[in-house]
Amino acid sequence: MEALLEKSGSKTPLIAGMSLIWADWLKEEDLQDLVEHPLLQALERNEASLATVRTLLIQHSHYSRHFTRYLCALMGQLSDPADVMALMENMREEMGVDGGSAITHAEMFQRTLRVVGAAPASHAPLPQTLAMVDTMMGHCQSSDALAGLAAMCLGAEAIVPLIYRPILQALQHHGFGEDATEFFSLHIEEDEDHALTMLAIMQRLTLDQDARREQAIAVGRELIARRVAMFDAIWAHCQTQPAAAPAAAPAGHFSSADFWRVPSQLQAQLPERLSHEQVMAASQGGDQAFSSERKHKVHIVDLPSRTISLTIGRLEEGEATRLHRHNYETVIYVTQGQGYSRIGDRQVPWRAGDAIYVPVWAEHQHVNTGAEECVYLACENAPLLQNLGGIALREELSA
Repeated sequence: MEALLEKSGSKTPLIAGMSLIWADWLKEEDLQDLVEHPLLQALERNEASLATVRTLLIQHSHYSRHFTRYLCALMGQLSDPADVMALMENMREEMGVDGGSAITHAEMFQRTLRVVGAAPASHAPLPQTLAMVDTMMGHCQSSDALAGLAAMCLGAEAIVPLIYRPILQALQHHGFGEDATEFFSLHIEEDEDHALTMLAIMQRLTLDQDARREQAIAVGRELIARRVAMFDAIWAHCQTQPAAAPAAAPAGHFSSADFWRVPSQLQAQLPERLSHEQVMAASQGGDQAFSSERKHKVHIVDLPSRTISLTIGRLEEGEATRLHRHNYETVIYVTQGQGYSRIGDRQVPWRAGDAIYVPVWAEHQHVNTGAEECVYLACENAPLLQNLGGIALREELSA
């Protein structure tokens, strides 16, 4: 663990990396319970398995999926319109209105879950996670706005860097790129500003009222204790899971230390998921985020393939994809509609039943010229390049 900051005046020392502005509101022993938790320590030391990371992300999703409800409930208890507007800035960032993000923070987190292979539906919320949700919501719904402010500020926003940095470290260690890490890096940068906004309101509500200030501190301590209890349950759950067989290849990537893991004979290893039912009908958050980035409808075929990917693209009448290029190959099969693709300096017409090939790094764009929606399947070898060392590259050439 990082060294503790030395005392500054009358302030209690805090964990390194946190501003001393929190010394009057957060207790050193609570923060130590958090950062010294074996779960976060394992993440920070690159000792947490990918299964552990997935379990943590799933439980965090069960808690964080209610974030906008927490915030809305809190804003409903504030009497000063200026305070409501101040917290609305947080809401606007969450919804992707501010901050330059094309997708909401919720969609960004769903993309993380999809890329990492953490399916919330695969594991019910632990009792300690539900207790965390209920405690946070109860304080945010309290008629005393100070309770909700303390819960959100001291029990969440102010301590985000302490929690998200180890998660970010673990994701990077397991070889995941920006699609998986952007949510955490963004919140590490932004959430202290949100916390300071809430702190300013708390300072005004507790001005010269020591009892009120102690009440707010107690709420923050309760929420940190709930989070530590949730981490306890996650860690205990992960410790009881059967260990991977010694000869199993490490998840995510190989290094020179793994050369001996090459087997002497082939053996089928069946993953848990072998089908993705009703791909187009069951569009998930990740699809919405992907479509937002691509500027047209795209459905991701979510299967555990390590070398190829398959997506279903859709173009409305007169719609076109953005001009782009990438260093992975693409084979496209058109199932409905007609149009053309600009590939390099050539224009390639197509209609339902045709297949087209897009070479590596050739700039290209697909255009629907028909009177109905165009639907096509795109098969690419991007996962192969990603698993070879994160060398897949895509470049957008038009807005």
